[in-house]
Amino acid sequence: MTKVSWKIFWDLQCPFSKKMWEKLPAIKEKHGSEYDFSIYICSLPFHPQAFTAQCGASLIEGIKGGDAMMTYVDACFENQESFMNDAIGDAKKSEIDEAFASIAEKAGVFDGTFTKEAFLADLHNWEKAVKPAYTEHKIALGYGVYGTPKNVINE
Repeated sequence: MTKVSWKIFWDLQCPFSKKMWEKLPAIKEKHGSEYDFSIYICSLPFHPQAFTAQCGASLIEGIKGGDAMMTYVDACFENQESFMNDAIGDAKKSEIDEAFASIAEKAGVFDGTFTKEAFLADLHNWEKAVKPAYTEHKIALGYGVYGTPKNVINE
């Protein structure tokens, strides 16, 4: 039997996306034999730290692969309060970058070949982080994602 596609779109700063992230293991356990789950990260314009978080996910996926990216996504949701607007305040861009580098570090995605310093140096690199994040965002828009979480089943 061919599995049906289930696309999930999340914004890493969205508290509603976090709620779905918390429920995803149970959903996969119940429906995993029927559906092929795909996670997409996007950023909503009213979540100012979301695009930086998404660039971090894209950078990690490009260098370390999908499993490492999901480890980072998990860590972002686990530490979401640390980069919400109230926690960040009027922080400088470099301080926001550091917040996501610290989340990635705590998640254990860094090693001898990919360091915290490399993450910070490439977080806003067009080819390594921004363009892949922007491309994924355009995919989300193509599915009508204007809020998160959004689920698209067997488009």
